[in-house]
Amino acid sequence: MRSLCLIAGTLALVSPAAGELRVVAATNDIGAIAKAVGGDHVEIDVVARPDRDPHAFEVRPSTLRAAARADAYLEVGLSLDLWSADVVRGSRNRKLVVIDCSQAIEPRDVPVGKVDASMGDIHPDGNPHYWLNPRNGAAVARFLAGRFAAIDSEHAADYDGGAQRFAAAINERWAVWESRLADRSFVEHHRTWVYLAAVFGMEIVGRVEPQPGIPPSARHLADLSELIRERSVPVVVRDAYHSEVALEFLARETGVRTAVLPSSCDEPDPAAYLAMFDRAAAVLGRPAREPATEEQVR
Repeated sequence: MRSLCLIAGTLALVSPAAGELRVVAATNDIGAIAKAVGGDHVEIDVVARPDRDPHAFEVRPSTLRAAARADAYLEVGLSLDLWSADVVRGSRNRKLVVIDCSQAIEPRDVPVGKVDASMGDIHPDGNPHYWLNPRNGAAVARFLAGRFAAIDSEHAADYDGGAQRFAAAINERWAVWESRLADRSFVEHHRTWVYLAAVFGMEIVGRVEPQPGIPPSARHLADLSELIRERSVPVVVRDAYHSEVALEFLARETGVRTAVLPSSCDEPDPAAYLAMFDRAAAVLGRPAREPATEEQVR
């Protein structure tokens, strides 16, 4: 509780009603970063709910109305939110500034060679789940500070300060996340957590989907069960919108722990974005270090 209070204080969260720069963000994660940068100078609307698959999303009329009056639209990019083009087009807002937030980061898993349907739901420009590396979150914040300043130069210094405070809040939590996540292994449902695994030196032993978006066969699940037993994998995770059937099978076959691990924060709020990594550390990581007792000290 104390850490979340410190985070909230550090980021100086305010009511969206006080916003001046009107921003529509594709997801809560991008919206949370934008709020960290803009503070009381931005009003945030978000398109995709965190419990829905962002790869396929039906745009609501309310979203088009929000985009029609917005100053900026924030895309995730890397072919994740292809529906964002429908939002921008449907808004009929010729003054809308479209910002592709993936321009701030170096993508992972960029396919080499020909990309075709046999590879599943592949993203030709790289894995789009980049916000799951907190360092990338800080990079997106710095990027947005510059883009917001170009739209609203009067508050350029405030946007820069917001990005710096957000990066400081990430750095404040970094040692805790690293101590719990470094060298850990897990199995994931979709190709989701590659950025987190890479930055903290984790190993993704296998995936429930043999290819992105392709349901597993019985043979694949049998092979994955054997791998989980051989490698003593501690946990298998899925997002809320993925079926639980495969994980239930793996738990029955191997005794492995399974968990729902959301890959998007609950609210477009900077503290919620940071809390998402606390939750990942709790699910994927080793237990938090308990303070030494008096007897242990002696």
